[in-house]
Amino acid sequence: MGNILLAKELSNRELEDIRKLENECCKDEPLNMKLNWDMLTTRPAGETNDFMEYDQDQLIGFLGLYDIERKSPDIELTGMVHPEHRCWGIFHELFILAKQECNNRKKKRILLITERHSSGGKGFVNSVGSKYSFSEYRMKFTGTTVPEFPSFGITLRKAESTDYPELQALDKIGFGSDEDEDPKNFFVDVNHSIDIAEVEGKCIGKIGTLMDGKDGYIFGFVIKPEYRRRGYGRAVLSLAMLKLISEQMINTILLEVAVENERALPLYTSCGFKEVTVYDYYEIKIG
Repeated sequence: MGNILLAKELSNRELEDIRKLENECCKDEPLNMKLNWDMLTTRPAGETNDFMEYDQDQLIGFLGLYDIERKSPDIELTGMVHPEHRCWGIFHELFILAKQECNNRKKKRILLITERHSSGGKGFVNSVGSKYSFSEYRMKFTGTTVPEFPSFGITLRKAESTDYPELQALDKIGFGSDEDEDPKNFFVDVNHSIDIAEVEGKCIGKIGTLMDGKDGYIFGFVIKPEYRRRGYGRAVLSLAMLKLISEQMINTILLEVAVENERALPLYTSCGFKEVTVYDYYEIKIG
């Protein structure tokens, strides 16, 4: 086995090594791995989230933990092994160390993420006795022209810390989340933007946008139930897309939507999004 590094923060060199390993894995099979680069580049200091195995100077195995909702009992996990170094037990070795870290954080469930068509990913989740939990579509928009829809007088304004109770309530409506984070932490990342959607000064929902290199992302999109099925969601989405394209000068926008929420797919396809891949989530209960 090689040398294992438990990284508390990722240096530029280590980020470059992860990118190189990702490229090697994608040469072996067409993948769209969910490595959450926005989180990799902003790891909190003093916390072990990344487990890396080197063969001399070459990174041959990587596993990342993603504590997206820090007070949640769940934590997400994904990773990769160089195609020429598979079947050596590298990912199992990293997984044991990551599982120990999750136990130290008092987590109760690990969510293993794999692409549906990845044979290696499927093999690993089966080998550790995980159980299927849910799936997400990754969808992609490419271009600079967003389809036009009636705006209904909807405007987007940047959320402020005073909007936090409203944002929290919307997350509970849309995702069942009842996080109790400090509102100050919600707006510190300059790459993120959370907008309140309003009609005549009344909040009808919210939508988040994120820049990750040359790509834009849509996240945290919620419309209040009483405003659904009226074309408002499509209008809000198209406004957010226009904002990303005009302000950030990009032509690729990505988003993820739960497979169980298939009713939302026509909304996204009508705005020009196409399915790229499907991520399957498998759970292992710990603690």
